[in-house]
Amino acid sequence: MYNFFIKIGCSTQELFTTFGRLTIMTFKSFIAIRKAPNYTTQIIEQFIYIGRESLPIVLLTSTFIGLAMGVQIGIQMTGFTPHWMAGGLVLRSILIDLGPIILGLILAGRVSAGIAAELGTMKVTEQIDALRSFAIDPIEYLITPRLIAAMFAVPTLLVFANLVGILAGYVSTYLSIDLSWAAFVKGMRYFFYIKDVETSFIKSFLFGIVIVIFGSFYGLNSLRGAKGVGKATTLAVVWASVVILILDYLVSAVLFFI
Repeated sequence: MYNFFIKIGCSTQELFTTFGRLTIMTFKSFIAIRKAPNYTTQIIEQFIYIGRESLPIVLLTSTFIGLAMGVQIGIQMTGFTPHWMAGGLVLRSILIDLGPIILGLILAGRVSAGIAAELGTMKVTEQIDALRSFAIDPIEYLITPRLIAAMFAVPTLLVFANLVGILAGYVSTYLSIDLSWAAFVKGMRYFFYIKDVETSFIKSFLFGIVIVIFGSFYGLNSLRGAKGVGKATTLAVVWASVVILILDYLVSAVLFFI
């Protein structure tokens, strides 16, 4: 029993220590944004990596999410439910939840893992220490440009993801219940709320921050060796995904009552 409480105490201490270090790193990353003009090249490179290079997988995933959503909604359309309502259901489902969540999880698997692996390798090969020896702040040089790029790249990707998902949803409803484009648009116009668009963008903006912060944190705190880098990459993806799902609920809950 004594050892049990010791383990709980050590785990709690480690949890709060990790949270404190993560908070400090996040705070320093945002403070360093004031020096963004000095790192324009790095910001553009990271925008291309996070945004343009992620676009194909995002579009592919959004297409099949939209197709699946159209089929599921089409199945629910009974003789007592106007078929044109399917357009509004597809629109709201993708805008509020599916678009941001799927995008966030895809980027957590691709971008957050990539950042953790890259920074972890730099940590293991002592490149981080080399930067410090030249009086270059690793947070300012490595994390902040990625953070700024993600703030713009992820909402931009969301526009394409939502558009493709909605169009795929129309194709799916057309094939499943023979819904015309005019009826689909009627449903979208009937159920459209500007608040849904705002919610979608707020989520994507926060998800972009989470993806970069967790990838950078676990990368910079990677242990020695290939095993340490692999563990850091896994932790970055897992925790980024968990926090994305938690934030999705919190943002939806808060904005619902506003």
